[in-house]
Amino acid sequence: MKKEFFYISNLLSLLRMILVIPLIFLIAAGTYKTAVIIILVSMFISDLLDGFLARKLNQVSELGKIIDPLADKAAVVSVVIVLFLMGRIETWFVIVVVARDLLILVFGLYLKSKNKIVLMSNYPGKIAVLSIGIIILLCVLNDNNSELLKITISYLYYISVLLIIYSLILYYKRFSKSLGETNG
Repeated sequence: MKKEFFYISNLLSLLRMILVIPLIFLIAAGTYKTAVIIILVSMFISDLLDGFLARKLNQVSELGKIIDPLADKAAVVSVVIVLFLMGRIETWFVIVVVARDLLILVFGLYLKSKNKIVLMSNYPGKIAVLSIGIIILLCVLNDNNSELLKITISYLYYISVLLIIYSLILYYKRFSKSLGETNG
């Protein structure tokens, strides 16, 4: 486990978790928009890189399967809550995002405790998180309440929800299959 901690992919996931703290403060401050954008883009790139590097360097680990999605959830939930408190993101969308992450967390913990299995993130889930990230970025950028950005964001809400539902269905199928494989 100690060796796994120092895998480059796991260090990238940890960095993403750490970046949540300054990101939240910068968003709440409402200034330093360039720094917010840089951090958001860095977090997205690190999310793409950690899985790629884990597979490329043959460093897929149980620790990585846990901290990668945990870093995603910490970032997404923290930022959408801050944006909600600032009145920049729709309440119903925050509920959908938080419910998604709670469902995945609960199912993941159950599967881990019952069968010692950790499901890796999948691409539809990553695409759903990307769609949420784009909405977050646009909500951060829309501090002057641009009508065009508001309309764009409203359409993206629905696209994102469809992606979330699709990724949850796939996750549940994988969850059920994993549960059945060890019980059957």
